[in-house]
Amino acid sequence: MSRIKGLLTTADYLPYEEYLRLLHCLHHDRLYKWEAYCKISFCTAFRVSDVRTTHWRDILGKNEFIKIEQKTQKARLVKINDEILGNIQQMYQLLGRPDPELSVICNPRTGEPYSREHINRILKYFLWKYKLRIKRFSTHSFRKTFGRYVYESLGRTSDALVRLSQILNHKNIETTRRYIGLDQDDIDEVFESLSFNTAAIQFTETANP
Repeated sequence: MSRIKGLLTTADYLPYEEYLRLLHCLHHDRLYKWEAYCKISFCTAFRVSDVRTTHWRDILGKNEFIKIEQKTQKARLVKINDEILGNIQQMYQLLGRPDPELSVICNPRTGEPYSREHINRILKYFLWKYKLRIKRFSTHSFRKTFGRYVYESLGRTSDALVRLSQILNHKNIETTRRYIGLDQDDIDEVFESLSFNTAAIQFTETANP
């Protein structure tokens, strides 16, 4: 998806409860391919370019694997705990045990991974269909959802930001703060604290000493 100069195109994160609701809706509607995509995107914290180039053989029955990120060309060791491992195996079974050499987000007609643009169109459809509580929903939302989940699970501490910065291969924790929306939260709090009632009271007191 191309960016238009001057237009804000940043993706938002899904609140974790909304993320779980999305998974439930996809499972209920038997959209297992997209349920698997959303789960793998979140659990690996990969960008879409790296999810598209992840094959079933990379993650089936494995507690860890190494991925060279396309954007940074840095190696990342991804751990998969037993619960996630079992869930991935379940998704693989529900999808009819596709060829392990295929991408986890593969077009069954061509055998090629879906394009970023196609995936984004599908996500926009899910945004509308399931009435998700998110404004800017795209492939990058799952990586940000992972970041926000980790930050809040670790107690919203500076140590959590340091760990996230390392996981996401950010240059510093300030980048990570902006990335998971903390700076925007601080700005939003300022605007949400505004009150005409308070201003009116102060004005009255000043005008009538």
